[in-house]
Amino acid sequence: MNLYAIRHGETNMGKNKVIATEEEPLNHNGKQQAIKLGKELNQLDIDLIFCSPIERAKHTLALFDLDKNIPIIIENRLKERDVGIYEKVPFANLDWEKFWGYGSDLKYPEAESMKHVYQRVANFIDELKVKEADKNILFVTHRWHHASYLLVF
Repeated sequence: MNLYAIRHGETNMGKNKVIATEEEPLNHNGKQQAIKLGKELNQLDIDLIFCSPIERAKHTLALFDLDKNIPIIIENRLKERDVGIYEKVPFANLDWEKFWGYGSDLKYPEAESMKHVYQRVANFIDELKVKEADKNILFVTHRWHHASYLLVF
Protein backbone atom coordinates (compact mmCIF):
# COMPACT_ATOMS: atom_id res chain seq x y z
CA MET A 1 0.00 0.00 0.00
CA ASN A 2 1.16 3.50 -0.81
CA LEU A 3 -0.39 6.13 1.41
CA TYR A 4 -0.31 9.83 0.59
CA ALA A 5 -1.51 12.15 3.36
CA ILE A 6 -2.17 15.82 2.80
CA ARG A 7 -3.40 18.59 5.03
CA HIS A 8 -6.26 20.88 4.08
CA GLY A 9 -5.46 24.33 2.75
CA GLU A 10 -4.84 27.39 4.88
CA THR A 11 -7.53 29.00 7.04
CA ASN A 12 -7.56 32.45 8.59
CA MET A 13 -7.51 31.05 12.12
CA GLY A 14 -4.54 28.82 11.33
CA LYS A 15 -2.73 31.68 9.62
CA ASN A 16 -3.30 33.82 12.70
CA LYS A 17 -2.11 31.01 15.02
CA VAL A 18 -5.50 30.37 16.60
CA ILE A 19 -7.01 26.90 17.05
CA ALA A 20 -9.67 26.64 14.36
CA THR A 21 -13.29 25.74 14.84
CA GLU A 22 -14.70 22.81 12.88
CA GLU A 23 -16.59 25.29 10.70
CA GLU A 24 -13.53 27.38 9.78
CA PRO A 25 -13.40 27.63 5.96
CA LEU A 26 -10.41 27.81 3.67
CA ASN A 27 -9.20 31.32 3.00
CA HIS A 28 -8.20 32.56 -0.47
CA ASN A 29 -4.64 31.29 -0.09
CA GLY A 30 -5.93 27.91 1.12
CA LYS A 31 -8.07 27.58 -1.99
CA GLN A 32 -5.08 28.40 -4.20
CA GLN A 33 -2.95 25.87 -2.30
CA ALA A 34 -5.57 23.18 -2.91
CA ILE A 35 -5.80 23.93 -6.63
CA LYS A 36 -2.01 23.83 -6.99
CA LEU A 37 -1.67 20.59 -5.02
CA GLY A 38 -4.50 19.05 -7.05
CA LYS A 39 -2.46 19.49 -10.21
CA GLU A 40 0.44 17.63 -8.57
CA LEU A 41 -1.86 14.89 -7.29
CA ASN A 42 -3.15 14.28 -10.81
CA GLN A 43 0.30 12.87 -11.60
CA LEU A 44 -0.21 10.11 -9.02
CA ASP A 45 -2.12 6.90 -9.64
CA ILE A 46 -4.64 7.20 -6.79
CA ASP A 47 -7.07 4.27 -6.33
CA LEU A 48 -9.01 5.43 -3.29
CA ILE A 49 -9.48 8.65 -1.30
CA PHE A 50 -10.39 8.98 2.36
CA CYS A 51 -11.33 12.44 3.56
CA SER A 52 -11.99 13.96 6.98
CA PRO A 53 -15.64 14.95 7.52
CA ILE A 54 -14.63 18.49 8.53
CA GLU A 55 -15.61 21.04 5.90
CA ARG A 56 -12.18 22.53 5.16
CA ALA A 57 -10.81 19.08 4.30
CA LYS A 58 -13.79 18.32 2.03
CA HIS A 59 -13.46 21.75 0.37
CA THR A 60 -9.75 21.13 -0.22
CA LEU A 61 -10.57 17.80 -1.87
CA ALA A 62 -13.29 19.40 -4.02
CA LEU A 63 -10.74 21.86 -5.42
CA PHE A 64 -8.33 19.11 -6.53
CA ASP A 65 -10.22 18.38 -9.78
CA LEU A 66 -9.19 14.72 -9.66
CA ASP A 67 -10.53 11.87 -11.79
CA LYS A 68 -14.22 11.61 -10.92
CA ASN A 69 -14.02 7.81 -10.95
CA ILE A 70 -11.79 7.62 -7.87
CA PRO A 71 -13.93 6.43 -4.94
CA ILE A 72 -14.12 8.98 -2.11
CA ILE A 73 -14.99 7.90 1.42
CA ILE A 74 -15.67 10.40 4.19
CA GLU A 75 -13.90 8.84 7.17
CA ASN A 76 -14.55 9.97 10.75
CA ARG A 77 -11.29 8.45 12.00
CA LEU A 78 -9.45 11.12 9.99
CA LYS A 79 -11.31 13.89 11.76
CA GLU A 80 -9.26 16.59 13.37
CA ARG A 81 -8.63 16.32 17.09
CA ASP A 82 -11.63 17.34 19.16
CA VAL A 83 -10.13 20.29 21.02
CA GLY A 84 -13.34 21.09 22.91
CA ILE A 85 -13.13 24.35 24.84
CA TYR A 86 -9.79 25.19 23.22
CA GLU A 87 -11.34 26.23 19.90
CA LYS A 88 -10.43 29.85 19.11
CA VAL A 89 -7.59 29.81 21.67
CA PRO A 90 -4.37 31.43 20.42
CA PHE A 91 -1.47 28.98 20.05
CA ALA A 92 0.61 31.16 22.38
CA ASN A 93 -1.83 30.51 25.24
CA LEU A 94 -0.96 26.79 25.31
CA ASP A 95 2.15 24.77 25.97
CA TRP A 96 2.33 23.72 22.32
CA GLU A 97 4.46 20.59 22.83
CA LYS A 98 2.30 19.31 25.68
CA PHE A 99 -0.98 20.17 23.98
CA TRP A 100 -0.09 18.57 20.61
CA GLY A 101 2.71 16.17 21.59
CA TYR A 102 2.02 12.48 20.97
CA GLY A 103 4.14 11.54 23.98
CA SER A 104 2.38 13.92 26.34
CA ASP A 105 0.26 12.29 29.03
CA LEU A 106 -1.19 15.66 29.95
CA LYS A 107 -4.98 15.51 29.64
CA TYR A 108 -6.56 18.81 28.80
CA PRO A 109 -10.14 19.01 30.13
CA GLU A 110 -12.81 18.53 27.47
CA ALA A 111 -10.26 17.83 24.72
CA GLU A 112 -9.47 14.57 23.00
CA SER A 113 -5.99 13.37 23.95
CA MET A 114 -3.31 13.26 21.28
CA LYS A 115 -2.70 9.62 22.20
CA HIS A 116 -6.32 8.89 21.29
CA VAL A 117 -6.02 10.75 17.98
CA TYR A 118 -2.82 8.90 17.15
CA GLN A 119 -4.37 5.54 18.07
CA ARG A 120 -7.55 6.01 16.01
CA VAL A 121 -5.54 7.02 12.93
CA ALA A 122 -2.95 4.26 13.45
CA ASN A 123 -5.71 1.65 13.82
CA PHE A 124 -7.31 2.88 10.61
CA ILE A 125 -4.01 2.68 8.72
CA ASP A 126 -3.41 -0.83 10.10
CA GLU A 127 -6.87 -1.83 8.86
CA LEU A 128 -6.12 -0.45 5.40
CA LYS A 129 -2.80 -2.32 5.24
CA VAL A 130 -4.82 -5.54 5.34
CA LYS A 131 -7.91 -4.57 3.32
CA GLU A 132 -6.29 -2.34 0.70
CA ALA A 133 -2.72 -3.67 0.55
CA ASP A 134 -2.43 -3.25 -3.22
CA LYS A 135 -3.88 0.28 -3.42
CA ASN A 136 -2.55 3.81 -3.71
CA ILE A 137 -4.53 5.73 -1.11
CA LEU A 138 -4.88 9.47 -0.49
CA PHE A 139 -5.84 10.93 2.89
CA VAL A 140 -7.21 14.49 2.90
CA THR A 141 -7.10 15.47 6.50
CA HIS A 142 -5.57 17.74 9.15
CA ARG A 143 -2.32 18.50 10.81
CA TRP A 144 -2.20 16.36 13.92
CA HIS A 145 1.11 17.77 15.07
CA HIS A 146 4.00 19.03 12.98
CA ALA A 147 3.11 17.14 9.79
CA SER A 148 1.53 19.66 7.46
CA TYR A 149 2.65 18.72 3.98
CA LEU A 150 2.38 15.80 1.61
CA LEU A 151 3.51 12.70 3.45
CA VAL A 152 4.18 9.40 1.74
CA PHE A 153 4.13 6.13 3.69
